Amino acid sequence: MDSGDKERGERGVACSLLKLSDGRLRVVLDDVRNLAPGELGPWQHEVFVTFKDYERAALSSLDLPEDELAAFGHYVLARLLAANGLLWSEP
Repeated sequence: MDSGDKERGERGVACSLLKLSDGRLRVVLDDVRNLAPGELGPWQHEVFVTFKDYERAALSSLDLPEDELAAFGHYVLARLLAANGLLWSEP
């Protein structure tokens, strides 16, 4: 059985974490493109999407409101669908 652990699509969303000088943490989202579709990469930056800063203690302990965590997951999935041209819109 093929597990697909070595296959990737053409477009993705990269999520990175930046430590700020004031002690907060910044979560950054970028759209990326796989230069070897169907394979593991390499990946190339395409578009900066957004960022949000958090207090280190709150983010490190995942002590965020459930609605904020849900909104983050929803946003990542929406970006992934949009980057791949698969986000449905109302007629």
